[in-house]
Amino acid sequence: MAALRRPDGTTSSSRRVMEKVIYDFYSELFDSHVHLPPCHLREDGFVIPSILPSEVRHAIKSVKNRTAPGPDRIRPEHLKSLPTAIVSTLARLFTRYLSECKVPNQWKMEDQQDCVAV
Repeated sequence: MAALRRPDGTTSSSRRVMEKVIYDFYSELFDSHVHLPPCHLREDGFVIPSILPSEVRHAIKSVKNRTAPGPDRIRPEHLKSLPTAIVSTLARLFTRYLSECKVPNQWKMEDQQDCVAV
């Protein structure tokens, strides 16, 4: 290799400088700054991946507008206007409920006729 371009745009033919440029490039390349959500490991060894706020937002956006509200009287339009902080909180709660294998009592319906098969 005769010369190598530095990040600032200048070129160098010095072996030491080229080695440093290559070292810095690959060090930065493999130094991951990507934040990955933690996975939750249950006692039985089953891994529960975190539910992402983007997944919650996508699920909310996929619900049709102008549909009848459920027993909670919440319409899709209400959910679609939720602030980011609430969507993030929902994602954390859904992850916790999945990892604990529990459904909150408030989500359970007393009248089985109110339940709809999905």
